[in-house]
Amino acid sequence: MRKSLGTALAAAVLAVGGSFAAAGPAGAAADGRPAVGSGQAASVRLICYWAHVAGIGWQNGSSCNGAVAGAVGEGRAVEALKFSTSGMSGLCARAHVSTLGWQPWACVGDGGILQIGTTGQSLAIEAVEFLTDGRSMDADAHLSGYGWQGWRSGGRVLVGTTGENRAIEAIKVIG
Repeated sequence: MRKSLGTALAAAVLAVGGSFAAAGPAGAAADGRPAVGSGQAASVRLICYWAHVAGIGWQNGSSCNGAVAGAVGEGRAVEALKFSTSGMSGLCARAHVSTLGWQPWACVGDGGILQIGTTGQSLAIEAVEFLTDGRSMDADAHLSGYGWQGWRSGGRVLVGTTGENRAIEAIKVIG
């Protein structure tokens, strides 16, 4: 049976003794950047994610806190990603999609599900940019023809490339 991302996230949080604290929906900050949802954060920072992979579709189950989502070594592009957080006061993200360029920012509070990229269009995600409430997060991407890019850290994190026609094949994220 396929476990939903929200169910997987809830189970992971409860397994480590945490709890969800709802965050309000995110809007835009005064300077136009997306604002991450506010609210009390849970005691455990957790990010879980799913990959929609070319020729496969949505992978079964979720990956959390540094586990690989995608298909390393198979030459298959990640076309869409879903994220859910706990204890991070939410997350904002956007994808740079082949032939389309940067998508608009999407934001979600803790416990919600954020989706970026496309499905059914056979378009690769080439880069992903994350924005948190200022607390650091980490991300790494496996790029076609290159391999693992190397961990990037900060409150605003960019993985992947633009202008190189290089698909992200897998991703790892730590909240």
